[in-house]
Amino acid sequence: MKKGLLYNIGLVLALVSACLYAFNVIIEKKYVDSMSSEKILFLMYLGAGVGLFIIHLLTKHKYKEKENKITKKEVPKIMTIVVCELLASFFIIEAVKNIDASLVSLLSIFEIIMTSLCAYLIFKTPIEKNEVIAIIFVLLGSFILNFKNSILSSISLNSLLVIFACLCWGIENNVTASISSKEPALFTSIKCSAVALLYLILVCIKGDFSFNYSILIIFGFFSYGLSILAYALSTKYLGASKATLVFSFSPIFGVLLAFIIYGEELTPTFLISAVLMIIGIIFMNYKKEKLTSK
Repeated sequence: MKKGLLYNIGLVLALVSACLYAFNVIIEKKYVDSMSSEKILFLMYLGAGVGLFIIHLLTKHKYKEKENKITKKEVPKIMTIVVCELLASFFIIEAVKNIDASLVSLLSIFEIIMTSLCAYLIFKTPIEKNEVIAIIFVLLGSFILNFKNSILSSISLNSLLVIFACLCWGIENNVTASISSKEPALFTSIKCSAVALLYLILVCIKGDFSFNYSILIIFGFFSYGLSILAYALSTKYLGASKATLVFSFSPIFGVLLAFIIYGEELTPTFLISAVLMIIGIIFMNYKKEKLTSK
């Protein structure tokens, strides 16, 4: 198969991954008024966990080598990832209850910034100049995005929930990087299933056992499960740097979906913020792109 064709396949996979993931905020916004956040997250993570486990069963023959198997050494890391994913998902869905889905999507770009900060402060990975510039652009875009006069205090409080979610994801991303070669479909299935179990426990504590929107299981498989899998496959053809750059546009897809589905307004201030955040994403990925080209 020609190199150009393989590159295009990887590009399509990365775009599909970004678009699928953008749907999760849109889906949660649709159902958050008719059922509890715990139920929504349980059904979506259940769909992702079960679906990815089926994919693992179909592809496990590709990971026969012992060094690629999940062992007891990875258990503490998997537990850390599960806790971070649990907290992040809860923060996001609580924020969606009170602010526009498009705002949540754009603020989710902070995940890139938090990943770099956690790498530097916790995992002692150096931060380059281009990353500092990226942080400035994203922070500036976020400030403009939050400045909405009469509802500033309400927006800021809920924006903090999204930023806390991004912090959790930043820690999770760094831990995940150390075990990313360990049976990806199985590992992701374990993470999603564990989070689903924890949310099921919360649902049981509340005593509400009615599940009227089982279609969320299918949505979860696509927006969580297949999104992660498509991203992993895209790195095979694009490399991690280019795949990350393309996936980073997921929040922008989220803005467009919120505009198309819910008719949420795209104000000049909103568009300026989006441009600033996009510039930040480009700067954040510039170093990786440069290293890969060498």
